[in-house]
Amino acid sequence: MTGASSSSVTLMVSLTVVSSICSRALVTATPVWMKAARAACAPGNPPILLARARAARRPGITVAPRGHRRPLRETTMSYELRRARVWASVGYVLQGLFGSVVLTNLPGLQRRTGIGDTEVSLIMLVVLLVAAGGSLLAGWIAPRRGSAAVLVPAFVLQGAAVLLAILPLPFGWLFPVFAVFGLGIGLGDAGNGMQGLVIQRAYGRSIINAFFACTTGAAIFGALLVSGVAALNLRFEVGLAVAGIVGLTLVSGMRGKLAADPEATAAASRADAVAKVPIPRRGLLVFGLVVAAVFVGDGVVSAWSSVHLESTLFAAAWLVPLGYAAYQGCVLLARLTGDRFVMLLGRVPVVAVATVVAGVGLLGAAFAPLPWLAVVGFAVCGAGLGVLVPVSFTAASDLAPERTDEIVARLNIANYVGMLVGSAATGIVADALSLPIALAIPAVLVLASLAAVPAFRVRPRESVRPGV
Repeated sequence: MTGASSSSVTLMVSLTVVSSICSRALVTATPVWMKAARAACAPGNPPILLARARAARRPGITVAPRGHRRPLRETTMSYELRRARVWASVGYVLQGLFGSVVLTNLPGLQRRTGIGDTEVSLIMLVVLLVAAGGSLLAGWIAPRRGSAAVLVPAFVLQGAAVLLAILPLPFGWLFPVFAVFGLGIGLGDAGNGMQGLVIQRAYGRSIINAFFACTTGAAIFGALLVSGVAALNLRFEVGLAVAGIVGLTLVSGMRGKLAADPEATAAASRADAVAKVPIPRRGLLVFGLVVAAVFVGDGVVSAWSSVHLESTLFAAAWLVPLGYAAYQGCVLLARLTGDRFVMLLGRVPVVAVATVVAGVGLLGAAFAPLPWLAVVGFAVCGAGLGVLVPVSFTAASDLAPERTDEIVARLNIANYVGMLVGSAATGIVADALSLPIALAIPAVLVLASLAAVPAFRVRPRESVRPGV
């Protein structure tokens, strides 16, 4: 027993000496990121995960505080970076909320003003055209001031337009109100895309699908808000007022908390070099065609899924809205899980599978013999289309990271082209042929996007970093 005790004491002393030597070696040789991890775990500080400590090795991010911009230290995944992600997510939420509330309240505006479907179509055409101009304007402002300078005005314009729509304005005044709304939509769409890509690059992994999921979730919430207002027999303006007030309140806290684009904060000596980096027009055209095809399909499902279920398949009244609900639910699910699939499998397999799933789902919905099969088809279509746009924006930005803002602004125009074609041209084809054929054409366009899958192999080039 004495020998065993002596051996135990000797072993304990040896372990103590070895641990002391190792700890001293770690203190002298440990890289910055492990020192940051130990400091964060010190008394008074909450413990952090090792993955977060490793994230300290990633380049810092420049945040746009009030009045000036300053680079952050490259120690940990900073509080400012996490805060920028939260407020960028708020921007995506506002974009979905405002858009959904306005679209779902169009019938109320029709009843109040006495306008018909033709006038509503003209109003929406104004929104899309002005939104395209707003996207180009964002592409001019962001490289000079950063996307943070675009987003706050974007949501102020949208919120103001939503509140103005409450007023009992004559029909003629709706055009300037919706033009203001369209300008905000264009600035917001482009600014959100720019901001999301800046933060994704700082994180060093795919998170863009999660941002788009915020927009989809907010759009669903906006539709439920309008439905709840109607169920309570309140005036439709109540929904507009709630969305406008909540939205503008959130905007008031956004200033100074978003990430500043690296190209907007680069040293003046690098400005000429960045300007000389060309935007690959061919690659941008390829991704633009993919985005346009996706939004053609999205516009068709949004505008015509209920009509198809009711007029073609004679579905019960309770089943008619479920086609669009199932579609949006699966779009949300795809975006919530899309980043994980991109990180596990890579962009090319995800895009290839999603394209086939979306096209087959829409074809199935178009020619389904039973209403519930069409609902399943719309759901499958949403599961595929949901990830294509976020991944397309990421791949396009990798063509020339130094000019991400301009690329996003130009690519964003494909959104409105696709929405316009999907909602308007479908009605013309349906009248000339049939609604199932009109739904099948966008499915074929989506499947044709398979030809663009190799373009998603693009690798990001070295981009300009602040202070380099």
